[in-house]
Amino acid sequence: MKSAGKKFRVQGIAVFVVVTGLIAVFFVMFLDGIIKDTLEDQGSRIMESQIDVGSLSTSLLSQAVDIGNLQIANADKLEENLVQFGRIKFDFDGGRALSKKVIIDDMTLDGLLLNQKRRVPAKPYKPAREESEKKSEEDSSTPFGIPLDLDFKNPKDIIKNEKLETLEVIKKTKGDLKALEDKWKAEIDKNFSKKSLAQIKQRIKNIKTKSKNLKSLEAIQSFAEEIEALDKDIEARIEAIHKFQRELEADIRKAEKLLAHITTLPEKDFERLKKKYSLDLTGQTGLISQMVSGPLKTKIDKAWAYYKQISPYLKSPSDTKPEPKKIERSKGQLIKFPSPDPFPDFLIRRAKLSMNVWEQDVKGSFEGLTSDPKKYGKPFVLNFSGDQTEAFKQFSMKLMLDRTRVEAADFLEAKVGSLKIKPVPLGKLAALSQGLADINGTIKIQNEQNLKGNFTVKVHSASFTQPEASANEFSRIVGKVLKSINRFYVKAVIRGTPDQYTLDVKTDLDKILEKSISKVFDQRIKKFENDLHKLIESKTAGPLSEANHSVAELLNLEKNLKAEEATSNDLLGQTGPDTSQGKDPVGNLLKELLPF
Repeated sequence: MKSAGKKFRVQGIAVFVVVTGLIAVFFVMFLDGIIKDTLEDQGSRIMESQIDVGSLSTSLLSQAVDIGNLQIANADKLEENLVQFGRIKFDFDGGRALSKKVIIDDMTLDGLLLNQKRRVPAKPYKPAREESEKKSEEDSSTPFGIPLDLDFKNPKDIIKNEKLETLEVIKKTKGDLKALEDKWKAEIDKNFSKKSLAQIKQRIKNIKTKSKNLKSLEAIQSFAEEIEALDKDIEARIEAIHKFQRELEADIRKAEKLLAHITTLPEKDFERLKKKYSLDLTGQTGLISQMVSGPLKTKIDKAWAYYKQISPYLKSPSDTKPEPKKIERSKGQLIKFPSPDPFPDFLIRRAKLSMNVWEQDVKGSFEGLTSDPKKYGKPFVLNFSGDQTEAFKQFSMKLMLDRTRVEAADFLEAKVGSLKIKPVPLGKLAALSQGLADINGTIKIQNEQNLKGNFTVKVHSASFTQPEASANEFSRIVGKVLKSINRFYVKAVIRGTPDQYTLDVKTDLDKILEKSISKVFDQRIKKFENDLHKLIESKTAGPLSEANHSVAELLNLEKNLKAEEATSNDLLGQTGPDTSQGKDPVGNLLKELLPF
């Protein structure tokens, strides 16, 4: 008979085996489902965007994972997937997984697609982004601000509907000049009035009368003091005139500059309205450039949106940690030494992938995708290449995101050879129906802000068509010119920051169109512009004349001050011989009056 102790041990082992078996069965049967649900639920919360996993299978023995149809929704456009993969396969290091590190040496990603429409809109995980969409009202007859009808607008109608900047500026300037004129008139009348001048003349007359009746030394001394006081008053008046002259001259120079500025404004108004309403394309963004800029800017904005979503995940933990506090002396401090483990928490060393571009599969690979680039010490590098497909002869793209240094350095280079162009509408004038394009472009972004890039598209074997027959002469000429062209180029230069950048687009098509338009419509253009110029001149002539009058009045005041100065100097000379030269008036007077 078995003892109670042995029975208990046997029963305990049996229970352990059963429980372990149940756990193993549970993991085998339900582990894939648990991981799939966790990836969808937790991943969606972290990404703030719905993640769907079509299928997921794991093998603990071979430490492998196989994921099918992974979709990540666009959080700002719920009916669209930001990215989706047909299949993802990779092996993982189970030992390191136990220490909360995901290290993948090789991965395969097939069927990468961008911006694919979803069957069912995704669930929102964050508030919808508010966008102020400005819808430009496009007149069918005047797309891009260039009139397609040959009946130019009447210049009178243009002036009625358009504000002349000249009149707005003259209105303010004229007020400033009039205020300046009134100020100086008031100051001069106050300080150099005819009454004060008459008083000085009367004092001189009184002195001359008094000089005939000097009979004592006391009278002579009093008389001399009176002459000296008069001289000082006249000299003070002359000094005040000099001061006023200096200040008035400075104000006149300012007024003349203002007048010179506003006299140039009518020509600027003319140039502005000419560009808006004339067919002259010189000096402005060309017709084709404007048509290209809009769609190109939309694609660039979408690329920046991807860039800003990806960038936060490429930063090392040290980039976001606060600087360590300064250690106080004689205080205890816990010092944590760097971990000897060179591996970051997440790392994919190498991965092969395929992506659908222009409905063609191209092969690619990337290296160094990690959660801590500085620890890993290598940048993330993505390469794609393909050749001899139905859509193009050559395709290559290289993307490098370097976060291993203090300042981030990102670089994109793309080349496409003989890309078959699908129909591209150029407004309502024509469409590029077919052609082959060679594309070369580079973009550099320093520290995620300083952006420089340029793209060149050279099109050959091109063919243009007009969407429909047009009764408009301008449209017919544009269509006819484009039909005669079989090759052209488009160049785009980007500068600035991802949030605020300038896009400069140039193409030789604009020059060709400009020459053709000028030949046909040259006389009409000249007549329209001549009439517009004359009307602007007539509208601004009166206000300009008034402003000119104010400056002329200031110059007259300057002349009056000079006359006042001459009069004052003359009066100073009348108080005695050579008084203006600083000689003693009393001595001179005594010599005249005394017989010895």
